[in-house]
Amino acid sequence: MRIAREELGPVYFVTDAAAPVSVPAQVTAALRAGVRLIQLRDKDASDKAFETEARALLRLTRAAGARLVVNDRVEIAARIGVDGLHVGQGDGDIAAIRAAIGPDMILGLSVETEAQIEPVPLDSVDYLGAGPLRATATKPDAAQPLGMKGMARLIAAAPLPCVAIGGIGAADAAPLRRAGAAGIAVVSAISRAPDMEGAARALIDAWRQA
Repeated sequence: MRIAREELGPVYFVTDAAAPVSVPAQVTAALRAGVRLIQLRDKDASDKAFETEARALLRLTRAAGARLVVNDRVEIAARIGVDGLHVGQGDGDIAAIRAAIGPDMILGLSVETEAQIEPVPLDSVDYLGAGPLRATATKPDAAQPLGMKGMARLIAAAPLPCVAIGGIGAADAAPLRRAGAAGIAVVSAISRAPDMEGAARALIDAWRQA
């Protein structure tokens, strides 16, 4: 495994290109709060713009001793040597993606149902992004929300560490940790908060106090 279970939590921040503050400002606030796993996600950016931003964020995360994961952009991940790649169910053959990024890069895969877990190649994938817990405006095309009971079932069925995602707030940290989640992934809970650093710190504290 290229990342230990404990390194997936407590908080995994996914950037929000549509937020009123810039992505670098979001990431800086999260890093100051102690977040050590950041995902750059921007479905609408050109490859050139995405790569430029990824390179800039990589400087920030490395200076903070954190890790940068990029969403979907396999070629960019491999070219610039980020710490990880996260893909969805429709993003291609997982074994081929692993071959493209090499053996040492972290690889995460989104799962929404127990049926999607069974074919996951355990030698290729490091963690699963499980969800959504709730509906969320940051991903309007997400699957039907699982709720806490459904999330717990999905996590229990998974042979890999799971990071829970989808409309998660600080109050969800304790029940998700009890359900077996390795961490919580959030977008707007940090990016749309009036005090992003404070919000990130509150999420971390809620997890640690669970």
